[in-house]
Amino acid sequence: MLAVAGLCACVTAQENTTDYWMDKAEGLTHNGSFEEAISALDEALNIEPENETVLIRKAWYLSVVGMANESAKEYERALSFLDEDLKKNASDAEAWEKKASALNSLNRNEESIKAYEKALEVFDQRIERNQLDADAWMGRANVLLNLGRWDEAHEAYDEVTELKPQDYNVWWRKAEVISGIGDINESVEAYDRAIGLIPANDTDELALAYASKSENLASVDRWEDALEAVNKSLELNPRSSTWWHFKAFILTELDRKEEALAAFNEAIGQNPEDIGNWQWKASLLVEMKRYNESLEAYDKAIELAAENNTEELAQTWFSKASALNKTGRNEEATDAFQRSLKLYDEAIAENPGDVSLLEAKGRVLFNLERYDEAIAIYDHILETTPSVEPRLTHITTWIARGDALRALGRNEEALEEYNKAIDMSPNFSTAWHGLGEAQRALGQTHNASMSLLVAQKLGYEE
Repeated sequence: MLAVAGLCACVTAQENTTDYWMDKAEGLTHNGSFEEAISALDEALNIEPENETVLIRKAWYLSVVGMANESAKEYERALSFLDEDLKKNASDAEAWEKKASALNSLNRNEESIKAYEKALEVFDQRIERNQLDADAWMGRANVLLNLGRWDEAHEAYDEVTELKPQDYNVWWRKAEVISGIGDINESVEAYDRAIGLIPANDTDELALAYASKSENLASVDRWEDALEAVNKSLELNPRSSTWWHFKAFILTELDRKEEALAAFNEAIGQNPEDIGNWQWKASLLVEMKRYNESLEAYDKAIELAAENNTEELAQTWFSKASALNKTGRNEEATDAFQRSLKLYDEAIAENPGDVSLLEAKGRVLFNLERYDEAIAIYDHILETTPSVEPRLTHITTWIARGDALRALGRNEEALEEYNKAIDMSPNFSTAWHGLGEAQRALGQTHNASMSLLVAQKLGYEE
């Protein structure tokens, strides 16, 4: 009994630490349970209410679940504590780095760059005093990465691996960086080196490393290799909803839809409250032309969505409406589009400057055959959106405007919009398809067939 009492006391003591709750929060995110992870971080903040690392982590999780205002407040809290720390010790490089990260998340980019540069200055001073300070080299590498100075970051990570050749975290971080630079083969080698150094009994860390390697391979379309890596991750941690979801995504890219559906079902089994899994499953079922099942999945996503998350609800109603159209249930589809439109209007009222919401509203109006209103929305976007490279907003809006003009029979004007998009970026299959349809309507048979062929080559699907 004394032994049991001692064990209980030990567990209680462990649970009453910041590190325990931070580790628990991280574990929860691996399963996609961000709301529970936020609660775990709240427990950590009960212990250390001024811990900037916990506050920044919580702010990030809040942004992931769409709670932008709450996220911003946590970042601001973290900044206030960091400023107090830096008043006491202006040579705290880690504090400057945290401050830069928080400022960047708040889109205060110029201030963020200055804070990163200050952190770099301090790390460099430490290296001047001691060339063997591996932590300073790691700090320098991370800061250079965030400043976009890729080659210098690569060199700094090389220094760290020379100083700490048996530290798997160093190799893992180096793998991520080299992947960003674009040397995928060297990146994979670094991942394998990291995985080889992780203790065999640390299955959670091994699973995460394989998952990270899988993401890295997927980013360069090495889908079969990515599938092999994520399978190893799931062998070690089969309860991760996040990585079952990612496996489903990979299988979708490989056009192995039945297997992808099974993987989504596994993801839902592990976390049935995750709206994203239901939405992706519904979308896949639409691709598979299993429309009635897709409608059930969309209804489940709508049921799970928070009432105040108008954007998510609007998008889900829009997707459901599109599926209803494909089943020939046009009246129900119209009702669903109307619901989506109402929700987008509410979302725009809350965030009137959000261009993505305006684009989405335009799509709904188009599907409701309110083409003139859709064109007015697109005109507003083009007039008010800054011309910033790569001008994706302009390109997609020109294509959407072309679609609306074509639906009104104004094919000459539609041609102009599609050509603007193609001149700016010739890789949009939807622009070539729209161009071909407009040319066909104008009797330009040869040009139409060539444009539609290009659209097909680029992967256009109805």
